[in-house]
Amino acid sequence: MNISGSQADVYADFNGLAQLKAKATGGQGEKQEALEQVARQFETVFLKMMLKSMRDTVPDSELIDGEKTKFYESMYDDQISLDLSKRGHLGLADMIVQQMGGQVKSENMVAAQGLSDYREASVRRIQGALQEVKTAEPSSNVTAINSPEDFIHKMWPQAQQAAQELGVDAKVLLAQSALETGWGKHIMRNKIGQSSHNLFGIKASHGWEGKTVSVQTVEYENGIAEKRQATFRAYDSYQESFNDYVQFLQQNPRYQQALTQVDSNEGFVKGLQKAGYATDPAYAQKILSILNRAQLSGLTVPASGFAS
Repeated sequence: MNISGSQADVYADFNGLAQLKAKATGGQGEKQEALEQVARQFETVFLKMMLKSMRDTVPDSELIDGEKTKFYESMYDDQISLDLSKRGHLGLADMIVQQMGGQVKSENMVAAQGLSDYREASVRRIQGALQEVKTAEPSSNVTAINSPEDFIHKMWPQAQQAAQELGVDAKVLLAQSALETGWGKHIMRNKIGQSSHNLFGIKASHGWEGKTVSVQTVEYENGIAEKRQATFRAYDSYQESFNDYVQFLQQNPRYQQALTQVDSNEGFVKGLQKAGYATDPAYAQKILSILNRAQLSGLTVPASGFAS
C-alpha cells in the first residue's frame, strides 16, 4: 500500500508494502507510524466484515445478480471500508495501538478520560456498530427453519389454534403455509432482509394499514405463469400471520363458501381456489399433495385442540 506519510487512499494500492516493512524496523518514530497504519488496516478489515454481514442480509436480485456484480460490490466495499476507517474513528485501531505498546494521539483520546475509560468508550463504539449490523439481520420470532420437520415443530401449536377458530384441520394450514413458503425457507423479506413472517401469501390490499413487503412473485393468467412485482402484508411474528389469516377468511365474503366445507379438507382447499385465493390452477392439488406426505400424516390434535 502507498503509505508514505499516510494510509493509502485506494484499497488496491500495494506499492508501499516495502516502505511499511522499513518503517517497522526503523526508529521509534517510524515504528509508531507503522504500528498506527497496520492497526488502521485491521480496523479496515473489521469494517469490511461488517459491510459484508449487512450486504448478506439483502436478498439477491434476479435482474442484476451475477458473479461480475458481486465482484464489483466487493471492490466497492473494500474502498468504503478504507474510507470509513480513515474518517470514522471507530476506536478499534487505537485499541490495537495501545495493546501493542504504542502511543495513542491525544486528539484521539476521549476528553478528560484516562486510558481505561477511553478503552471502555472504544468498546462501546464497537458494540454500537455491531448492534447496527445485528438489527439489519433478518428478524424472526423463532430460530432459522432448517427442514420440513423443523417447520412443522415450530408452527404446529399456532396452526392448531388458528384451525380451531376456523373449524378446519390444523394440518391443512400447515400444508398451505408450507406450499406458500417452501417449508419456511422462502418467507418473503424486505429490502434489508427482515422477515415478513407472511406464511399464507396474503397481499396488501388498499385497506391494509400494516407493514408491507414488495417482492417478485409468480402469477398465472390463462394458465400461463408470469413474474410480477407485488406487495404483500408483513407481520412482527408468525403468530400475527396466523391470526390475520383467520380474520382474512372470516371477514372476506368470497371465502364464506369455503368455510362451509371445513369438514372436508379437499372441499375447503378447493373452495379457497374457487374463490380466487391463488391464481395457480393447481393450487388446491398442491396443498392436498403436501397434506398426504408422511411428515403430516402422524400429527394428531389433542382433545383440547392445542399442543400439549
